[in-house]
Amino acid sequence: MKGLLPEIADLELLGIAEVDFIRRSIQRTIFAAVSGLFAIVVWMFVWGKPPTMVLMCLSFALPFLAWYLPVKKVGALSRLRRSDMDLAVAVYLDLVNVLLAGGAGVETAMLAAAGAGDGFSFEQIRLALVRAQSSRGSYWDSLRELGVRSGVESLEEVAQSVQLAGEHGARIRQSLAAKATALRSKNLARIEHEAEQRTEHMGLPIVLLFLGFILLVGYPAFVGTVGAL
Repeated sequence: MKGLLPEIADLELLGIAEVDFIRRSIQRTIFAAVSGLFAIVVWMFVWGKPPTMVLMCLSFALPFLAWYLPVKKVGALSRLRRSDMDLAVAVYLDLVNVLLAGGAGVETAMLAAAGAGDGFSFEQIRLALVRAQSSRGSYWDSLRELGVRSGVESLEEVAQSVQLAGEHGARIRQSLAAKATALRSKNLARIEHEAEQRTEHMGLPIVLLFLGFILLVGYPAFVGTVGAL
């Protein structure tokens, strides 16, 4: 069933309940199946028995796509959001480090840094810290739980770094600075890789346009030469 159902972490990251997603997917699939059956009946009344390929598409391919495409969309959106969260976590670490350099305590710096940013990623970090406050738990455990639920590995790594810093306060700034540097390097490498992939994808249409131009220009000359022979 892998690939036909979204990952729980993907749904968690997008704020979609698994039950709601499955219910909507079933409704879309049933609607697609009924629509395909209706199209087959109309085809039979108008043109007679439909070709096998059309019959297969309307009977099986249409319901399958109605189920599969939303699953793929969830995966693509969750990957994009994780990329954004990785960038936000690196910024968050830098903010925490700056506040620590100014003399703030670990927990105070974490809360202040979370409140300094906006957007989905910082909102999730703030909610995790608020939950830790309400339950009187540790901030790093709450961040680790958020990372596990959403599948954001950088948050889990940050939680481990912060926990280590809490146990060995003298090393906190060096640990956070090193983690922020590592995350920035990782994100930079990912962005460069994605840019290279987009460049490669852009090259294919250009090549096709060039070949089309050559054919458009060369075809009349080729036809004239063949006709002269």
